[in-house]
Amino acid sequence: MPEATQGRRELNRETRNHDLLLAATEIIATEGVEGLTMQAVADNVGCAVGTIYTYFDSKSGLLAALQVNAIQTFIDTFTASAESWEHAISKADLDPAVAALARLVAIGQIFVAAGDIHEREFDLLQMLISTPADLTTDSDRQDVIPLALELLDTVRVFIDLAILVGALSLPSSDSSVSRAVRWAGGINGALLVSNVGIEASRKNPTIFDGQAIALSLAQDLLLGWGAPLHDLEAANLFVDHLIATDQLVALRSESIIDLTRTIGSQSPSTILTDYLIE
Repeated sequence: MPEATQGRRELNRETRNHDLLLAATEIIATEGVEGLTMQAVADNVGCAVGTIYTYFDSKSGLLAALQVNAIQTFIDTFTASAESWEHAISKADLDPAVAALARLVAIGQIFVAAGDIHEREFDLLQMLISTPADLTTDSDRQDVIPLALELLDTVRVFIDLAILVGALSLPSSDSSVSRAVRWAGGINGALLVSNVGIEASRKNPTIFDGQAIALSLAQDLLLGWGAPLHDLEAANLFVDHLIATDQLVALRSESIIDLTRTIGSQSPSTILTDYLIE
């Protein structure tokens, strides 16, 4: 087979695979996981149902592919954002403890904003996490688990680094892996508070703001793990500065939730002057 023809076929197959995943994502967004069938996907893209099975051998395989795609999207976002904040940290010559906490604050901000940055992917993962049914086979999960662990390990690495420079403490009864799981699980659970089943007219929007609760919880965890208050305040202000000046990939200045008022009373300008070198 001529190389050009083979290349076109591979490109066409990649395009079709993308279209099928997009169609499946749209079906889940409107009808839930229970509405996802191979026939529904075929109808959405206008092809024979048999075509779907040449790409995914079952609904389980399709769901696993959707999870892989969603998780990889978040990993790519975290990676790009890390490159941005590492450049800023190096330029600012931050104190090592403040820099370590700034990384955790920054990834927390991005994690919390994930539903706004990648809405479909975030909703898909939230829906699958909250569904008690076993929707994928052990075989198909083998494609998802390594990537999910890679995503979680991103947080674990930052926790380890913060412990190494003394920004956090780690008793013998704990581990950075366990903390990463609690960090991600706690934030993810806090985000669900926005979905509380109370009529809008009876619901206090401030109390039930899942994003604000999640960020406050992230602060509580860092403080509970030994982060010095002054260093955490400085880390928050540094990350807010990056977002406000569009130096942090994926976040815009309007996405900032100001936490400095809730964790301390020292003047922000004083803290920023101590740690941030323009």
